[in-house]
Amino acid sequence: MTDHEKQLVFQRLRNRQIEALELASSWSAQLSYQNAAPAISVANEVINQWDDTWFSDETSCPEPIYTKPEETALREYSRVLADLCQRTPSPLPELSTVFALSEWNELREAAQSSLKVMMIRGKF
Repeated sequence: MTDHEKQLVFQRLRNRQIEALELASSWSAQLSYQNAAPAISVANEVINQWDDTWFSDETSCPEPIYTKPEETALREYSRVLADLCQRTPSPLPELSTVFALSEWNELREAAQSSLKVMMIRGKF
């Protein structure tokens, strides 16, 4: 893969990460998603979307696609998500039950914080 192709891949990953954070940070977005797709577990989808776009090794946030503050924010969100996965049942219960979990609120707050950092530069 050429350097240009690698850059495009990471730009697309960045955009999908922002979209995953947008969903995780918004209970109204999660409810809308659940209403539009009742057969899907949106709570599990929040986790799966992140797993689809995040690779925790040292090459996961190359410059100039990511700044150091963005990398720190994404790693912190990933840490909170991993902690949630350790502390909650798998698969997660229905969304209305998940909203009552303190871990889900912590995840939402971490997503909001990370999203704020990522949106300084936004999608590419």
